[in-house]
Amino acid sequence: MYENFSIADYKAQFVDEPQAHFLLDVRTVEEFEQARIAGAVNIPLDDLEDRMDEIEEAAGDNPIVLVCRSGVRSVMGAQKLFYAGMDEQRLINLDSGVMGWAKQGLPLEQG
Repeated sequence: MYENFSIADYKAQFVDEPQAHFLLDVRTVEEFEQARIAGAVNIPLDDLEDRMDEIEEAAGDNPIVLVCRSGVRSVMGAQKLFYAGMDEQRLINLDSGVMGWAKQGLPLEQG
């Protein structure tokens, strides 16, 4: 259904050695504006079903990496995408989310 990646796994595979992917932040708009990982696109968890076409178009054949605050909502997001028909898409949950990213001292964007 989906894979779990640690911050180190994500950073090694998609940041240090850039690989095409769609970084989907499923937090609220307010949370997203406070702090986010560079390159993330915000589609709140409650909006996923209504924006499936947009997600599919943006991701193409690339993996979708889902992120939230701590890794819980992103699991729910991965499940929603899977059950909505994206069962052939590679879905990856970023385990500890934006909090884990920040705890490792990695940069965040704001605004």
